[in-house]
Amino acid sequence: EFSVQIPDEDAEKITTVGDAVSYLKGKVK
Repeated sequence: EFSVQIPDEDAEKITTVGDAVSYLKGKVK
């Protein structure tokens, strides 16, 4: 469970676990 808020427009771009990981890494930095 993540405490990161993901906008719907960004969530639509995340289709795989890899995409989610890349997205979260980008948000952390």
